[in-house]
Amino acid sequence: MKALVYNISPARWIACKAIGRVWPSVFWSPLSSLKYTDIPKPELPSDDWVLLRTKLGGICGTDMAMLTQRTHPANIVRTLTSFPIALGHENVAMVEAVGGDVSEWKQGDRVVCEPSLSCVPRGIKPPCAQCAAGHFSLCESFVGRGHLDKGTMIGLNAFTSGSWSPYFIAHKSQLYRVPEELSDEQAVLVDPLACSLHAVLRRVPTNGEGVLVVGAGIIGQGVLMGIRALGSRANVSIIARSDNQVDALVASGADDVIVAPRDLSRGGLFERVAGQLRTQRVKGQFGNQWMIGGADVVFDCVGTGESLANAMKFCRGRGTVVAAGTSHIALVDTTALWFSELSVLGAYGRQFEDFDGKRRHTYEIVFDMIKKGQLDISGLRVETFSPSQYRKAFSAVGRRSANGVCKIAFRHDTSGT
Repeated sequence: MKALVYNISPARWIACKAIGRVWPSVFWSPLSSLKYTDIPKPELPSDDWVLLRTKLGGICGTDMAMLTQRTHPANIVRTLTSFPIALGHENVAMVEAVGGDVSEWKQGDRVVCEPSLSCVPRGIKPPCAQCAAGHFSLCESFVGRGHLDKGTMIGLNAFTSGSWSPYFIAHKSQLYRVPEELSDEQAVLVDPLACSLHAVLRRVPTNGEGVLVVGAGIIGQGVLMGIRALGSRANVSIIARSDNQVDALVASGADDVIVAPRDLSRGGLFERVAGQLRTQRVKGQFGNQWMIGGADVVFDCVGTGESLANAMKFCRGRGTVVAAGTSHIALVDTTALWFSELSVLGAYGRQFEDFDGKRRHTYEIVFDMIKKGQLDISGLRVETFSPSQYRKAFSAVGRRSANGVCKIAFRHDTSGT
């Protein structure tokens, strides 16, 4: 089968890193470590696994960070990844075949797959303390324990394949049935929306609190929608790149949208945020910026060193910053963490949540919220490409905000595979 495969080559990595400053498309050019090539269809490692036929495979910010080499080679996710990898973890798929110990799933079932390769898929009994608590994304067995090689999730390992491929495999425990009323395009949003909701559940804003969301991609918009779905009447502002995003963000529950184009200076950004939050911008030496006061809760949905430093400076004394965007190895100004006595919480992936007195997976909560109308995803636009059009797809990722698109995904036609 044809698949998008990424395999690190030190020479190509160094060359692309240097050239990428002036030619961003080099990261998916013939010079890169990404190839659209033939690979074998993955085999089931045990009888409690299933073969899945991909319908849609979403392009996540984590994937793009790896491809565009914003992920440092020493990053923990890279360290825990076995190469070569057939990328893609956001998915909508059909069950194609099941192992001998699988009775709850059958061919033709439409599912989304929780990507974490935690203790249960690895056949580890008893599971680690994190998995026993339902915190699968914090599993202590990603290093390669059990009968699987190292890898944190589907699409970031050398054995399951991923959703940018026509087929991939998963353990039966990772599957969640897609409600009939959801289209494939809506279902492929469930994973990023679940990650956003998990971030909100880490620190639910209370009525009347001031909230700032840094970044208006699918994670930032999902955080905004999650706050409203939980019934919070906090005052929520969100920082977006384009005027084209304003109407959609207001419709999703934003009280105010701060438009900050990429070419806006850092001083200009702080001036706009300070004005919106009705607080004071303080100019430091060498272009450094600061704010006195700020939001009660700030969600960093970008994940760069600069965005995290800004998020901490946008937060009031003894406020809370939730790091929801995929983080990287970076230089970070931590002065605000100390000087403002902040609480900083990480939010990674999706898990089992304590919600409404029950223990439920974040996917299940998102499905219920959609069916009840608490999460209105009808206005979230998904644009799809064939995997063979990957260069166009990756170029389109950078134009999403201007084009009103929230997610780019690969659409698979396996009829002739």
